[in-house]
Amino acid sequence: MGNWAVNEGLSIFVILVWLGLNVFLFVWYYRVYDVPVKFFYTRKLLGSALALARAPAACLNFNCMLILLPVCRNLLSFLRGSSACCSTRVRRQLDRNLTFHKMVAWMIALHSAIHTIAHLFNVEWCVNARVGNSDPYSVALSELGDRQNESYLNFARDRIKVLKLPTLRDRNFKSSCTQ
Repeated sequence: MGNWAVNEGLSIFVILVWLGLNVFLFVWYYRVYDVPVKFFYTRKLLGSALALARAPAACLNFNCMLILLPVCRNLLSFLRGSSACCSTRVRRQLDRNLTFHKMVAWMIALHSAIHTIAHLFNVEWCVNARVGNSDPYSVALSELGDRQNESYLNFARDRIKVLKLPTLRDRNFKSSCTQ
């Protein structure tokens, strides 16, 4: 056990720091967009999906910056040459660059999925507010920008009539089915 900790300790430390930075970025940016009064109207229109889209976006920025570092040959060669005074554990960590590169890629895939799903909810809630299938406050926020030279909050600009499908409760539907 002692040899494993000595040999793998730096690798585990680097992975824990990387995971900790991802968690910190996610929580920090979630709170930046979920708590302040500055985004009150946008939060009212989009719900928590605003913060759930922005938090993984910050993690995506960090991980997309980081994914190229483990596969930069010149950087790895420079670090190997400059680590002559360091122990073999540092050089062993540099040899595991592809494993770290793959872990960063999986983290990018995870945050991309969360980010995309949050944007799908954003679109759904904006369209619902625009066609009037939401609370009156969100509908009123969606009507901002309908007059000329007025800025808008909801990006869904066209008013779409919602097609209401007949149900069994509708009398016209019952009579059309019996004929």
